[in-house]
Amino acid sequence: MLTWVDLLALLGLAVALAWGYRSGLQGAFAGLGVVLYLLLAQVGFAGPWWGLGLGLLLGLLAKSLPLPSLSQGLEALLGSLGGFLLGLFVALAIWTGYPWEKTAAGSLRYPSLNLPTPVYDGVSQSPFAREAFRLAWTSPWLRRALGLDRP
Repeated sequence: MLTWVDLLALLGLAVALAWGYRSGLQGAFAGLGVVLYLLLAQVGFAGPWWGLGLGLLLGLLAKSLPLPSLSQGLEALLGSLGGFLLGLFVALAIWTGYPWEKTAAGSLRYPSLNLPTPVYDGVSQSPFAREAFRLAWTSPWLRRALGLDRP
């Protein structure tokens, strides 16, 4: 059964995908921004301010550059791809954004027991949150980009 955490993450994915479809090439620039953010995170430039700055820069470029006119179907496809990448990153950030802790045995506990009960229940009962955290934790790229290196 889906929890409120899953609904938030899936809503973010759906909204980003719909926005990418409607915006066309500007949505493709958003997907490019996610890819550039993942690359910048590998060299230590990660965090909300870097993401905001990169988003503003690419948004300015997408609106000011004389972009070629493509067919409506190709623009929708590129925008949908960019929106999907943006939405997937937002969904992963929602699913993995809660505190975790190391146990005495040396393993990880996600979510942390220090969360308020409704939040802990929403994250721990989510069918996607633990798998998303495991995926992000085992991937060094995602671990750095999502800021999971520090508890």
